Amino acid sequence: MNDLPWQSLALNPLAAFGILLALGVLGGQIAVRIAKLPAITGHILSGLIIGPSGLKLLDQQLIDEAGLFIQLALGLALFDIGRRVDLRWLRREKALFITALLAGFITFVGLLAWLTLSGFPLAAASLLAAIGMATSPVVVLELARECRAEGQVTERLLASTGLNNLLSLTVFTLALSFTHFSAGHGVEAFILQPAWLLLGSALLGVVAGLLAIRLNVWLGGRQREAQTVLMFGLIALVVGLSGMLKLLPTLAMLVFGLATRNLKHGYTVAEPSLATRSSFFFVAFFVAAGAQLMPLHLAAFWPTAVGFVVLRSLLAAGSWRLAAHHNGLPSRSGALLGLGMLPMSGSTVTLMAMGALTLPAGAAEFSGFMLSVLCLTELLGPVVTRFALRSAQETRE
Repeated sequence: MNDLPWQSLALNPLAAFGILLALGVLGGQIAVRIAKLPAITGHILSGLIIGPSGLKLLDQQLIDEAGLFIQLALGLALFDIGRRVDLRWLRREKALFITALLAGFITFVGLLAWLTLSGFPLAAASLLAAIGMATSPVVVLELARECRAEGQVTERLLASTGLNNLLSLTVFTLALSFTHFSAGHGVEAFILQPAWLLLGSALLGVVAGLLAIRLNVWLGGRQREAQTVLMFGLIALVVGLSGMLKLLPTLAMLVFGLATRNLKHGYTVAEPSLATRSSFFFVAFFVAAGAQLMPLHLAAFWPTAVGFVVLRSLLAAGSWRLAAHHNGLPSRSGALLGLGMLPMSGSTVTLMAMGALTLPAGAAEFSGFMLSVLCLTELLGPVVTRFALRSAQETRE
């Protein structure tokens, strides 16, 4: 018999997802119980060990096929972080809004200068600097939940993460337009495509928010379980439509969450937080993120990548420390808030791929450098953010 099942045994996407979950949970528990590290770090290291750069138990094709669950995890986190941006509160806390904008602008300018001095062309440097402005909503939310963090620094960290992601995506589309213009592409490429990405994504998020509020009002306050299932469905729908329409799913989900928080009757949208019911999505997300890390790139780009990460942290910590008094915080707490923004956004890989396609030359160097930065921030980010929250004395572990 030549066709026995085990002779051609290969993992399918469901088996791959099961491995992501099982090994991710084991890695997280080992990290917490033995190494005294955040569970997220254990999930990421598990992915690194079993991924293409490690034991090759999961190859890139299987990781791509399990991407549906990963996109849902990112969508859930972005929706949740969007709901943390309360525009009514920000009207009273103008200093927070202004600080988030200034800190983002300073970070962009500082990183742009560092990258151009390091030899990157201006177009590639502007794309990389724009991506570097954003903090990972998934890491910040999960660490706040894991550490049961509450307080002034935690709330401001969550709100400013939503704001710096919005700012980063806006600047990224402008940088994308500049890249097309520099390459001599037509009007459609450097005006219409970025406008479609920015405005189309925002419009999809607003429409989804209005639909969610209408349907939640219709269901009524006694149908909490139905409301929660409805929100899962709408989040999956927005993520899927963003892909079909070639929009930015990260921006659409952020605006979706922001709309449900700030539009009339937005209070009817599902509570408690959806993210607390979706741990398995987040475990799979972090393991897959670890599996996609490529330490070999770090060997080639480590001096510039280390400088990028250190400068990004110093600029964020310095900006928030200088503005701490205006935000009602001691200087030390302001610096810790900025330090807690080290993890890079989960949408980095998607934006990196999109940016690389527009570059006339040097796409491999662009992607290799960004993967080097990701390798550093994925491994260091959760540890540093937990340190910041603990040092601010806002955790209850």
